[in-house]
Amino acid sequence: MRLRPAPSTLARTAVLTSAVALLACTGQADAAPAPDSSSLSATPFALDATGSPSRATFDSGMQGFSVESADFAHGYLTEDLLAERLKTLGPHGVLRLGGYSMDLVWPAFGAAAHTPAPAQAIGGTVDQSDLDGLKQLLDATGWKATLGMPLKSLIDPAKLKNPAKDPAPQVTMDQVVGEVKAAHATLGDDLLSVEVGNEYDNVTTLTPAEMWSTVKHYQGEIDAALPHAHLKMTGPSANTALTNSVIDGFADAALADGLDAPRRTLAEMASHLYAGSHCGTSTTIMAQLMSPDTYLKARTKLQGIKAVGDRLHDTVPMTLNESNSASCSGQPGVSDAYGSSLWALDHLLETSQNGVSRLLFHTNTAAICGDFKPRDSTDYPISYRYYGAFCATDQAQLDAHQLSASPLYYGLWTFRRLPKGHFVDLALPDGALGELRAYGIENGNGKLHVVLINVQDPAAADATDDTVTIKLPRGMHTARATTLVSSASGGLSSLDAGAITLGGAKVTPSGTADRTPRSTPVHVGAGTSTVTVAPGSARIIGFSR
Repeated sequence: MRLRPAPSTLARTAVLTSAVALLACTGQADAAPAPDSSSLSATPFALDATGSPSRATFDSGMQGFSVESADFAHGYLTEDLLAERLKTLGPHGVLRLGGYSMDLVWPAFGAAAHTPAPAQAIGGTVDQSDLDGLKQLLDATGWKATLGMPLKSLIDPAKLKNPAKDPAPQVTMDQVVGEVKAAHATLGDDLLSVEVGNEYDNVTTLTPAEMWSTVKHYQGEIDAALPHAHLKMTGPSANTALTNSVIDGFADAALADGLDAPRRTLAEMASHLYAGSHCGTSTTIMAQLMSPDTYLKARTKLQGIKAVGDRLHDTVPMTLNESNSASCSGQPGVSDAYGSSLWALDHLLETSQNGVSRLLFHTNTAAICGDFKPRDSTDYPISYRYYGAFCATDQAQLDAHQLSASPLYYGLWTFRRLPKGHFVDLALPDGALGELRAYGIENGNGKLHVVLINVQDPAAADATDDTVTIKLPRGMHTARATTLVSSASGGLSSLDAGAITLGGAKVTPSGTADRTPRSTPVHVGAGTSTVTVAPGSARIIGFSR
């Protein structure tokens, strides 16, 4: 690890004096790091975990995956392929079946049950066998699913922005209702909702009010066929714009139908958010992914989503049902690099802290690592993406269902280690975001968990340890820490997922952990604890009374 050269005596005295002053306000100035040789090559921070828990709740079960409808149509949503990978992330999670290929699959249900798929159905055919495989997967894992339905072929063609781009097969409402009926009969309560279209604001000229009417129309047709199921809808699945004008207008239209209308119709109000882009000529770099600017833009977006939920009086959960590091299949060298582990952990915590109920990472399900398929490939748009959570090293491994965990997966696995609770504001200033991210979670039984992420690149010459002194609630006496880290020399840009460990543990190609992640003791003094976090690592510290 290369550390920043020691600052001048005057500069480092100012840094340490600032930390002492912050602690002096709480009567804990004696707990500040001493100005010895180790602290001079580190950046000191002072956090306060003694505040009251906020209204923002934390539940690690809020995570899950968004998967292309084409993956579903190709038979990849199976117990053999995915069960162990989902179970390692815990007994609760959500699979969203949808994405761009939602309009490119052929639902072989209703009158079309035995009809060959037209040429436009480049995403494949969904039939009862796919639902049966999904049922086995959900039964084996405890996870649940939302089901995406085509939109483009069921609206006025004049409302399509670009009919010539990936023309949709002419799916009928009979097929939509037939698939939903079959899904409800097969999955039962594991079917959480039905989603209408993907990023309608990107592919149509429908106004938010028109989209609200469309969602209600779908629900009416489904209710007529399944009058006792009371299935609700997911919408509007708006695109990745940093503004929230689409969901705001969608909420306006819903509320115009009456205060109870959103709750009667919607299981969730969904948006999409990507940290960067790999669409067209756009590129994303690691420094951008980990930057304070990206964090703050996401926070503004998330707070706006929560504000829409407040307008609905919290009767409808607000979700990000598609998210990841870079849109358009991810950015090579970023989305598949170690830094995405830390980013994913941070993104999950930031999303949850800002009141959004669910975050689903868009992922492949059956892919060879780095084997990206272009749009003109006969394999497009099935499961080949840089931002996947797992992938096989070669075709033989893929055929054997041996999928190695990607850096993204390790971020989710780390997040899963946290217990339910309420967030505690640690008073980390925005000016520190270039070096540190920090979250506190109190779970109501006398325990506090603090997550510290040093977002500095360990490969950078000026990277430093973060030395974090935390003022603790009364009575905290013991603590243990679990560390997410990579041993690779490439820093945040390392593509060696095999070098990543959580508490010394790794995820095997079979999808299971090779051991239980270990924790190590952390010293707790008189009301404080000082924790060192190396560049490019994250630590979960559990404090107990």
